[in-house]
Amino acid sequence: MKLERITVTTRDGYRGSQDPTGFQWRGSTFVIEEIVDRWYEGRLDSTRVPMRYFRVRTDEGTLFVLRHHELFEAWSLVVPHDFLGT
Repeated sequence: MKLERITVTTRDGYRGSQDPTGFQWRGSTFVIEEIVDRWYEGRLDSTRVPMRYFRVRTDEGTLFVLRHHELFEAWSLVVPHDFLGT
């Protein structure tokens, strides 16, 4: 899994891990039309950092997976296989 840092706007703008509404990646801005799925990682294991994942559909119909690293308040995008070579 390859991750790239992204800038994310959230629903209410005050809490970093709120529902994302859009993001910027590789010089483009994407508007999130729908959160298709969400899941958590590391919340039940004190040795792991809590992470939140969101599978989102943009207004252009493209699916992406976004990850929020709760310790560093940082967002990343799981780079789709189609974009690995670019």
